[in-house]
Amino acid sequence: MNEKAINYDLTRLRNQIDSIDSDILSLINQRLEIGQKVGRIKKEKGGRILDRSRERKVIEKLSKMNQGPADKELLKYIFNVIITATREIQKPKTISFLGPEASYTHIAALAHFKHSGKFVEQPNLYEIFREVEKKESHFGVVPVENSIEGAVNHTLDLFADFDLHVCAEHHEPVSHDLLSITGEPKHVEKIYSHPQALAQCKTWIKKKFAHADIFETTSTSKAALLASEDKSIAAIASKQAAHIYELQTVESKIEDYSGNITRFLIIGRDTPEQTGNDKTSIMFATSHVPGALFKTLEPVNKAGLNMLKLESRPTRHHDWSYYFFLDIEGHQQDKLVSHTIEEIKKNCLSLKILGSYPVYVKEEV
Repeated sequence: MNEKAINYDLTRLRNQIDSIDSDILSLINQRLEIGQKVGRIKKEKGGRILDRSRERKVIEKLSKMNQGPADKELLKYIFNVIITATREIQKPKTISFLGPEASYTHIAALAHFKHSGKFVEQPNLYEIFREVEKKESHFGVVPVENSIEGAVNHTLDLFADFDLHVCAEHHEPVSHDLLSITGEPKHVEKIYSHPQALAQCKTWIKKKFAHADIFETTSTSKAALLASEDKSIAAIASKQAAHIYELQTVESKIEDYSGNITRFLIIGRDTPEQTGNDKTSIMFATSHVPGALFKTLEPVNKAGLNMLKLESRPTRHHDWSYYFFLDIEGHQQDKLVSHTIEEIKKNCLSLKILGSYPVYVKEEV
């Protein structure tokens, strides 16, 4: 085939692509317009905008219809973006996260909500809860536990002070880098980071930077911000923080143990419907008498429910008095779960259902 024929075919194919792109754009806008109408109907009925079970069914149906050459991953990515855009146009979400930008909470928020919504940084966990309670934010993203360091106690304490629901959970892999302006180890005199990050890297710090002074910050990204202003400061933070705050990497993957994951909770006012793979979180207080906790948890055993987690925190109101945080399998709309919670309540001084929500399942890439 001569060059003229090749150019003719190339031009013809590109024109076809342009025509298809125009059709795709028109169809996307049609979908968004219909989405707006659906949103208005939901609002009139008092329904929820966020319906992840419906979204999963849409993706599954399209996957079955797909005959290629688009593979499953590409199809899932494209339609996840379209679905989240449709949800956003129905009712734009405001999501509060622990700032500044590039904190692990920010990264988790972007991943969970697929970059859809208005993301607002807050200076501390208290302000996240407060913004959601005041309805200034639709949702808040807060860390609740780390696979290595355990519970984030401040988050648990705040559930006692605010009347909010747990709407979802998100698991975010965590890997730490040491960042500074120059990227040179010889310039590092002080290391800043969040207490959890410092704890996760303490052996590495002792081995490599025993001479450095250690300082705690409210978030890893706050540490990165401080490091961007002083070449003697290094921050333990994420790779994303290096890009945002124009820092160089002194060393990557400095955590003491690999496979580090932080579990985040999405807090708000929604009560998600059953999906068939749910968990329910409750908090309760018992009398400070022998056997009180055993009696309180006995209904869980009798019901044959799986107890997924149990944590305790001081109530701060009375000496040696504790709140217990319990995760059990199932949804509060399940008769067995509902009955079990009622039985637990009989042996409690107080009990609050924090929420029922889908068990986190990592999406296939």
